[in-house]
Amino acid sequence: MSGLILDLRDPRFWTDPADLVREARRRGRTARTAQGEPVLLRADDVEFAHADARFANPGVANLEQLGIRDGPFYAWRKRTLAALDGAEHQRLRSFIGRLFTPRQTARLRREFRAHAADWLERAAARREIDVVSGYARELPLWGICRFLGVPDAEREELAEFLVGTEEGFSAAMTPEIRARAEASIVALHRQVERLVARCSERPGDDALSELVAAGAQPQAIAREDFVALLVNLLGGAVGSTRAAIANSLFLLLSHREQADRLRAEPALARPAVEECLRLHPPFRVGRRVAATGLAAFGLALAEGDPVFIWRAAANRDPERFADPDRFDIARPAQPHASFGHGAHFCLGQALARVEVQEAVLALLERFPSAELLTREPERIPYTMDEQLASLRVRLVG
Repeated sequence: MSGLILDLRDPRFWTDPADLVREARRRGRTARTAQGEPVLLRADDVEFAHADARFANPGVANLEQLGIRDGPFYAWRKRTLAALDGAEHQRLRSFIGRLFTPRQTARLRREFRAHAADWLERAAARREIDVVSGYARELPLWGICRFLGVPDAEREELAEFLVGTEEGFSAAMTPEIRARAEASIVALHRQVERLVARCSERPGDDALSELVAAGAQPQAIAREDFVALLVNLLGGAVGSTRAAIANSLFLLLSHREQADRLRAEPALARPAVEECLRLHPPFRVGRRVAATGLAAFGLALAEGDPVFIWRAAANRDPERFADPDRFDIARPAQPHASFGHGAHFCLGQALARVEVQEAVLALLERFPSAELLTREPERIPYTMDEQLASLRVRLVG
């Protein structure tokens, strides 16, 4: 039976994939994009493609396919962890990974929960909020700025630059989007340079000051690599976490019995958030490239052949997740693909999980009768993050 052909220009692929996932799985082990790339549907296959040495990172091939082969956004993207592989990737990952100490993660959890509670208290008088443009936008940006020591006065300026860089990952690139992305990446580099200099001169209690003070930065990696990694970390920590908070609250408030159970049993926050991440992965797609000819996934792959990672399919694989379309916050733990796998497993996933858990609990506990006003939110197509256009919620105590 031939595999389903998936047109990535079809908004349904991005906004309402459940039916397409079921149909693709009925047709075979893999599907294909309209360009002929195999699309992996099984969780085991996705993990194999990420972990087996015969597959490599595609680097900046997606930008080159869009005709972007130079300029500041391209130059930055080539230096990011997501575009590197092998020893260079491991060297840079090991260096920047020193930011994520248990002390700093625990500090962020305490401060993040307090900030979420304060934000909700100030919002209570309004009685209604848009989670997407308000709560889910504010919290991840505040969290990564607090973690890295970015002053409050610079946070909104940083937010504007991040919007531009996020557009650079659009699957629907235009000259206007490229121009905004390139201007934003230049501005972000300047801001990060100032931040590193300030942490060197006046260190604080933040993770970046701790790293710089340890004396690792000047000896370990080139300054331009250090700055590129920090820009990567800032960008990756905001858009995807914003998407995860909004989608998690949508799922929980759409399933009142599950929200009530979580409020009664806060220890379920971790499995509840994992279930939300499974059903709505913040990063929707990815690619790997065959580094050599091999037989895999029932296919004969030649060197250089790409394979397309569809996380919505892997996360709804019935061979791993019983009744995979059902939302169950007490589902037995099973690994999902939302943060990747193997050497490229998301470096900031621990912070993202902390922030989503605390954001969800804070809202449900402060407003136990909160209810959705947006029953069927619009999902934005062609973006790497699973973004909602809006999610209005009535705050009822």
